[in-house]
Amino acid sequence: MRKHWMMLAVVLAVLLAGCGSVNDAFPQDETVSWEEAIEILNSGEVVTVVQLHSLEVTLELSNGTRITTTEPHIDDIFDEVEKCGSPCRGIV
Repeated sequence: MRKHWMMLAVVLAVLLAGCGSVNDAFPQDETVSWEEAIEILNSGEVVTVVQLHSLEVTLELSNGTRITTTEPHIDDIFDEVEKCGSPCRGIV
């Protein structure tokens, strides 16, 4: 009888472990202010920058997280990447 309870406990543990959300495995997108986005840009964690004509800017971080913001004027993000210097050298 004890063996059955152990087996049931193991099966239950495996089932519960599989109940985690798929989203738990992937970083979530986040919207931040322009000022916060510039701080993140200067951190050196940004690998890709995408700008839309709508002034929406997306920063993709090395861990896969995407940060979205709105730039004040078109191409402001590229001015900030240039000002950033060394931490931003590898940005695509």
